[in-house]
Amino acid sequence: MSKDFFCEVTSKSMLNEDTALIEFLCPEIAESAVPGQFVNITCSNFLRRPFGIASVDRNRGTFKVGVKIIGEGTEEIASFDEGDGTWILGPLGNGFELKSDRYILVGGGSGVFPVNFLYEELCSQDKKVKVVQGFRDKTQIIMNSPEYILTTDAGDAGIKGNCCDGLNTLSKDDIKGATVLCVGPMPMMRAVSAWASDKGLNCYVSLEQRMACGIGICLVCVCKIKAEEEGIPFEHKRCCKDGPVFDSKEVIW
Repeated sequence: MSKDFFCEVTSKSMLNEDTALIEFLCPEIAESAVPGQFVNITCSNFLRRPFGIASVDRNRGTFKVGVKIIGEGTEEIASFDEGDGTWILGPLGNGFELKSDRYILVGGGSGVFPVNFLYEELCSQDKKVKVVQGFRDKTQIIMNSPEYILTTDAGDAGIKGNCCDGLNTLSKDDIKGATVLCVGPMPMMRAVSAWASDKGLNCYVSLEQRMACGIGICLVCVCKIKAEEEGIPFEHKRCCKDGPVFDSKEVIW
């Protein structure tokens, strides 16, 4: 169950000019969080800001989030230093179900943070995992490892192109029977969903929407999902409460 906790910053590092990786001390969140869930972090602005959990250390009772500066709220949170504290609501949302034996993880932009948590968890379970990352150019590359398939739109690092270009380099053995998990910008997830469908693979995406409450009350983050009832083209579901993880075949892109 998600609760509000006062959390202290235990470390912070800048990954590039506008993105920070911040570690918070909160044994309760670290113990219960699963990949795909997020937290809502308090700043001095009116609304809290949602961030996908990037990593947990259950032994130390800490968790990490990545903060890309895009406005006053994220700028304030990214400026936190070791010893600072703030109220954090979490863990929130429904995470990924990890029942398969083979996975393909795809992350773009800030989506690489929840993908990192997925990678850590799947490796701890000895699952077979391939990771594809996509960025605009080399200045935006974060949370990267040499074993990942790297793509950049500019072509100044890794494969020139998008994540689907990276996916197309996978072998038949990598693809066979794999489940695709994807987090990133909506156009990227739509394209990866189509790629997975073409390969006959199950694909699950984590939808990123503007949020306010994070607990399903305000309805700011609703998205269109195919309706189960015949004759109804779609229904609205809340990303924060019903998601953020959805079967990509259910999403109306």
